[in-house]
Amino acid sequence: MKDILLKSLKVFGHLIIVGIACFFIVVSFNALKIGLFSKNIGYDAYGSLSEEAQPEFLYTYHYDDGEDEKAKEYEDKGYKLIKYSIRSDVEKGPEIALSVLSQIFCLAILMSFIYNDVWRAGNKDFEATRIHGKKFSMLKGLYIGLIANIPSFVLLTLMYILRNGATAKLPVALYTYLNSYAFEIIFRTTNGIMYWADVQWWQALVYYAVLIIVPIICLVSYIIGFKDISIAEKLVYKNSKKKIRRV
Repeated sequence: MKDILLKSLKVFGHLIIVGIACFFIVVSFNALKIGLFSKNIGYDAYGSLSEEAQPEFLYTYHYDDGEDEKAKEYEDKGYKLIKYSIRSDVEKGPEIALSVLSQIFCLAILMSFIYNDVWRAGNKDFEATRIHGKKFSMLKGLYIGLIANIPSFVLLTLMYILRNGATAKLPVALYTYLNSYAFEIIFRTTNGIMYWADVQWWQALVYYAVLIIVPIICLVSYIIGFKDISIAEKLVYKNSKKKIRRV
């Protein structure tokens, strides 16, 4: 049990690093979508009558409307204008393609951080079984993944239980970014819901379902290691074999 807890703690540490890395990937892909596949179509104008006053929303202007006559009206009244660009929506094709690519990158990063450690744990147990005849459960990898996910499970449960109280106006995005390795899955399947007060039971099930990804990766990684299968060696051997055939 101690070995499982130590391995789970290590996997949890990896999940923190993965969350940070995937956060930047998601942000980068979103910026890429907007930068390449949308354009400025206007702006929202805010303004204030003094430097001390907070800017207030004044009006929305679209380039298709012709000359912005309201700008001069507000400036004549003494307003100092601040303009925030409005961009067009990204078309469905590029939107879906880049979202899928972003999700694939995040899952690849998740696997790269988890696989090796859990594989080694399985391979170590394989050696102990072969040499010393010890017995190990093939579900050990699953236990490692489940325990590593306890903090996320507890946090999600608290957020959902308190959605009509303390966490009502708390953005769901905070939880989504903590599990950013599945950001696109969560965002697309729950329609990008904003606040916990609006979370329905079926959307909460999606959040819980996402937590299964880590235990599954751990389970498969452990089993592959326990069976002494090296995917890297097989790929290298296969590629080497192909190279020899071409020669």
